[in-house]
Amino acid sequence: MAIQYERIKKTIAALAAYGTLPQGGTTRLSYTAEYLAAQAFLQREMLESGMLAEVDPIGNLIGTYVGREPELTAVMSGSHLDTVLAGGNFDGALGIVAALECVRSWQEEGYRPKRTVRVIATIEEECTAFGMACFGVRVRGGEFKKQQPESIVHLTGGSLAECLQAAGLPHSALQDAAVGFQDLAAFVELHIEQGADLEERGLTCGAVTAIVGYDRLFLTLHGEANHAGTTSMRRRRDALAAAAEVILGVKELAIETRAADDRVLAEVRAKIMSLLERTACKSGIVITKENDFHVAAVPLSESVRKVIEQSAAECGVSFQAMPSWAGHDAQIFAASGVPTGMIFVPSINGVSHSKEESSDFQSVTQAVKVLEKTLKTLAEV
Repeated sequence: MAIQYERIKKTIAALAAYGTLPQGGTTRLSYTAEYLAAQAFLQREMLESGMLAEVDPIGNLIGTYVGREPELTAVMSGSHLDTVLAGGNFDGALGIVAALECVRSWQEEGYRPKRTVRVIATIEEECTAFGMACFGVRVRGGEFKKQQPESIVHLTGGSLAECLQAAGLPHSALQDAAVGFQDLAAFVELHIEQGADLEERGLTCGAVTAIVGYDRLFLTLHGEANHAGTTSMRRRRDALAAAAEVILGVKELAIETRAADDRVLAEVRAKIMSLLERTACKSGIVITKENDFHVAAVPLSESVRKVIEQSAAECGVSFQAMPSWAGHDAQIFAASGVPTGMIFVPSINGVSHSKEESSDFQSVTQAVKVLEKTLKTLAEV
């Protein structure tokens, strides 16, 4: 049977009920009761769709639709199950439901791919628990395998160790879950755009070229306090006035520097440092750098993107190649060497991380058809 519009809509609504808020939107934080209930619901759906289903030691849910040649490396698709505080019902959840719907349609038509296809619902992508984005996938990649769960502190107190215990997961999760990605032939994540480009252009989906990197500087401007009435303007060292000058100057360049090319980040960084130097000399204040945070841009697989674009063309779906201006689990897979692609669905008014977050289900269904054809193509290679 084909991809089903009503079933996608129904499953999104069912997931939204886990953590729904009276004022609208959803709060479904990793390792909470709401999260674990949503995970159990998805696990049942996976089993009913002909998949094997298990929760790995750190809390990622993985459904496995065994292929005709299971010895081959697998194709994986999915997204994150957690939300931000008072978030929406599409961010993350849609990518899981989309991948699940692909497998449901295959089971109904009796199709079994050459390669095994896995559906993943990742935990703790939104960094609301430990202040680290894409935590569940990073654990699978082995980034934390030398640490103990007591050393990873929860933002509200306690530690990962307590979260694991509450969820019935092993204390050795950071080691046990570090299986790596060598068993994957490709990863494809369907996600809402979280911006307005696709909607403004009247397009149905995006084929993501890269996930942008970003620069963040944390500065302190040190001025000098003195009598406001008796201190002449030429003798003033007003930190706030200098900060206003910096803010307006940075606004001309960018509020936060994000780019798909690290060379652009470096160029803007140089301009901002020059601005800070000029402001300090002009105002007589001292500017100190408290923190410097840089995340490199991550290009996605050109070969996977071409499969996505070809699939969209064959489905008669309008699309454009575009970068992702937000981070995703996909960047962890890509940075680890897994051929990775992303499919974007338009966000209504570009809204995300809000109860107003939404996407048109007609566009969603068309994008899921593109995902289905993409996964089928990759799984038959």
